[in-house]
Amino acid sequence: MNVRNKLAALRRLWEPKATSRGVRLSVVVDEAVPDAIRTDPLRFQQILFNLLSNAVKFTRDGAIRVNVGWDEATSTLTAEVHDTGCGIAPDQIDSIFDSFEQASAGDTRRYGGTGLGLAISRRLAQAMGGDLTATSAPGEGSTFTLTVRVEAVDPADAVEAAPVVRPATVSLQGRSILAVDDHEVNRRILALLLEPHGCRLTLVENGAEAVEAAGVEPFDAILMDMQMPVMDGLEATRRIRAGGPNVATPVIALTANAMDVHKAAWDAAGVHAFLTKPIDAPLLARTLGEACAERRPAAKPEAEAAA
Repeated sequence: MNVRNKLAALRRLWEPKATSRGVRLSVVVDEAVPDAIRTDPLRFQQILFNLLSNAVKFTRDGAIRVNVGWDEATSTLTAEVHDTGCGIAPDQIDSIFDSFEQASAGDTRRYGGTGLGLAISRRLAQAMGGDLTATSAPGEGSTFTLTVRVEAVDPADAVEAAPVVRPATVSLQGRSILAVDDHEVNRRILALLLEPHGCRLTLVENGAEAVEAAGVEPFDAILMDMQMPVMDGLEATRRIRAGGPNVATPVIALTANAMDVHKAAWDAAGVHAFLTKPIDAPLLARTLGEACAERRPAAKPEAEAAA
């Protein structure tokens, strides 16, 4: 992937949100950083998405700065995301990387939680030969440091990965998808992965909003998170299944909760398929395409329909 292009794209996505909160967002890439590296672009993007999402969420004023460096001796890319937000107490810094843990109940109520984002992000970084660490001070801000072992390559070899659906019989062109997830970073990733396929994506952030949207118009498929505020995914699925225009619409569970007991609960609610986070882009597109194909035939292009 082209490092600077990827970072510029991330900045374009988050800068408007930061600016609307009166926060400056800057990205500084050291000259030593290679123009292109061999790594997993989607995983790299997911980690930085989550770090920037949290930085914007927990910073009320000041600045967010992303510093990207390179250690040639170890072929290690380093990305530091520093914010001037509320900060984290020393005795809580380790727990933020634990599943279901938050820095404090007060911050969760005020800002919203980070969900499983940091736990998953650290596991992804470690799977990529690196790590994700944090330093912080209450009232002064936090710095999250991502390190990833990569290979520097010729820029001519860099390919900007785009979602590909194979085979063509599972195309999402013209489909209407309802996606439900309480974490903003996950909704942004879903939009990036699915909108290039030509589908119409409706994004909501909890089960109650999903039930409301599903009662208004029919969808070809529904992506449903599990743990959400107001109403969880299981209850939302049961209510959608109870009646209305989407009583028979395929519901696909997309969740970080992958234990057998969770799968059994989704089966009881009547889901079409069960997918786990972090998102596998080709599998997501293929599963959605197959679900949509069962729901109804794909819409014909306007010119063809007119003929």
